[in-house]
Amino acid sequence: MSVVFGPNSRRVLQFLTHIEDLSPEEIDRVADLWKQTSSQTRAEGWAVLHRTTTEEERYRILLAASVARRAALDAARNHHRHDWAFWAAVWDAAAAVAVCDRLGSHYNVLVAPLAAVMPSLAHCRRDEFTTRELRGAVLKGGG
Repeated sequence: MSVVFGPNSRRVLQFLTHIEDLSPEEIDRVADLWKQTSSQTRAEGWAVLHRTTTEEERYRILLAASVARRAALDAARNHHRHDWAFWAAVWDAAAAVAVCDRLGSHYNVLVAPLAAVMPSLAHCRRDEFTTRELRGAVLKGGG
C-alpha cells in the first residue's frame, strides 16, 4: 500500500469514498456543526498537526485534505448544497484522519462534524496495513 496520504492512507481512502454517499441533510448537518466549533479550538488542532509532523508528512496530509475538499465540493454540488463550511469540515477531517494519533484530543475536534454522520471517524484508528508494511520495511533495512 502506498503512503501517498501519509501513514493512514488506507483510512483516508476509505473516508474519501464515503463523502459522496452523504445525503443533502447530512451535508447540512456537517456544515452546521462545523460552524458551531470554536475557530480557536480548530486552530489549536492545526497547530498541533504542524508541530508533530515533518514537512514531507505535512505535504501528504495537505494532499489528503485537498483531495477530500474536492470530493466534498463534488458531493455538495450534486446535492445543490453551497455552504463552504461543509468543504472546510471535510478538509479538517481528512487532515486529522491522515495524521490520527499524533493529534491527541484535537483529533476529535477536527473530525467531530463529520463523525456525526460518519461514526467510524469518531475514533482514531491507525492504518494497521500500512503500519505493518512500514515496520517490515524498517526491519528489512528499507526505511
